[in-house]
Amino acid sequence: MTMLITIFIILQVLLLVVMALHDWVHLPPLTDIRALEKQNSRRGRIINSTIFFLLVFIPLALTVIYQPYFPRSVHIALCNFYGWMSLGAIISWWIPYFFGGYSKSYKAHFAEYKNTHHFLATRGTNIVPNTLHVLMHLLVWTCFGITLSIGCNTV
Repeated sequence: MTMLITIFIILQVLLLVVMALHDWVHLPPLTDIRALEKQNSRRGRIINSTIFFLLVFIPLALTVIYQPYFPRSVHIALCNFYGWMSLGAIISWWIPYFFGGYSKSYKAHFAEYKNTHHFLATRGTNIVPNTLHVLMHLLVWTCFGITLSIGCNTV
């Protein structure tokens, strides 16, 4: 179990760094900060980055403080953090990708990702998750899976 917790901490640190910096660091073709700056105010990006930082920092801190044996309340908190982040990714990216049906104004928000790298096939006019977001979602879902698996290690 200790190895799994170590991997969990490493994945959370990686996710924290990506979440905190992906709206600020220009890493073509993964990010297009110029397009992001046109679509979002500096204040908006600061708020967004702070929220996403806290959404990963809090469970990371709980993991570091309470590992390797998590009180039930901490396990529930970890499940909530990663469960809601998973649901948010599915609703905002994956449902529009597979099923479409979202408004033009909703789709316009994703124009800032037009010039970033995508490896998934286009599906009509549906939103296509870019490579960086796919990687972030995989990290979130892996953390959620580990959170569920450590449930048997609660006290």
